[in-house]
Amino acid sequence: MIVKNKFRNLTVVSLVLSLICLAAVLGSCVSVLSAPVVPNESVIEGVVSEYAILSSRIVNIQPPQVLYRLTIRIESSEGAARNMPDFAGGMQGRDIRFYSKERLSPDLFGKRVRARVKYKGDERGGLFWISSVEITGR
Repeated sequence: MIVKNKFRNLTVVSLVLSLICLAAVLGSCVSVLSAPVVPNESVIEGVVSEYAILSSRIVNIQPPQVLYRLTIRIESSEGAARNMPDFAGGMQGRDIRFYSKERLSPDLFGKRVRARVKYKGDERGGLFWISSVEITGR
C-alpha cells in the first residue's frame, strides 16, 4: 500500500512538472512567433504639449539609453505613402506620445510641428516613433 501511494505521488509530481515544462515551451514559442506590426508611416501635424528626456527602462527597452518623448495634440494625419497604412489617422484632437532615440530640442515645446511617425511593435504592444520634426508655427 505504501509503495502504491509513493508511486501515485511520484506520478502526480511527474505530470505536474511535465505540464509546467510544456507551458514554458509554449509560452516561449508564442513570444518567438509574435508578428510585427505591418510597415506604416504617417505625416502628422499638431502642437507639442509635452517634452521629456527619459531612460528607455521606463518603456522596457534594453539596453538602457536616453530617449526623447514628445506628446503632440494631433491636428491632422495623412499616410506618408499610398501603399502604407496611416496608424495615426483618426487621432485628431488626441494627445499622443511619440519617442525618438535622436536628440530633440526642448524648443519644440508649445510649438506647432510637422513630423513623420511610425508605429513599431507587435500584438503585445508597441510605441509610436517620430522623425523629421520641423516647427511650422507657434
